[in-house]
Amino acid sequence: NSDEPCTCTPGTSSKTITIKVKASDWQYSDQGNNNYFYVGADVPEITEHVFDKGEVKAYLVKDRNNSYYARKHVLPYVMHKEDYINGNWVFYTETVDFTYGIGWAEFNFRASDFAYEESLDINPEEMEFDIVITKP
Repeated sequence: NSDEPCTCTPGTSSKTITIKVKASDWQYSDQGNNNYFYVGADVPEITEHVFDKGEVKAYLVKDRNNSYYARKHVLPYVMHKEDYINGNWVFYTETVDFTYGIGWAEFNFRASDFAYEESLDINPEEMEFDIVITKP
């Protein structure tokens, strides 16, 4: 977590909070249909004032420690994928999304083929996120 706010424009400040999610942290929604994986986080910096008048954005961070490959993807992050499985091509889309409320945030992972509905051995990988909070 970065505790150093930066001055952005007169009267506003910004803070970045890093959240690392292990593969084992993802929880399955198990709601009967259109399931997805999610992980929640306590984010007390998202106050009622920030919720009503500020701005909260989230990014999927890849290869943070590699200066050449490091990058951030603003959420939602959508990736079209293909896998060659048992002699057949399988095409699907993975989506990583973000929602938040006062004091909390949640990251969601969905795959368009819903293969994890048939095999709970399929689990999202470890991911790293940055939440950027702009206070008015």
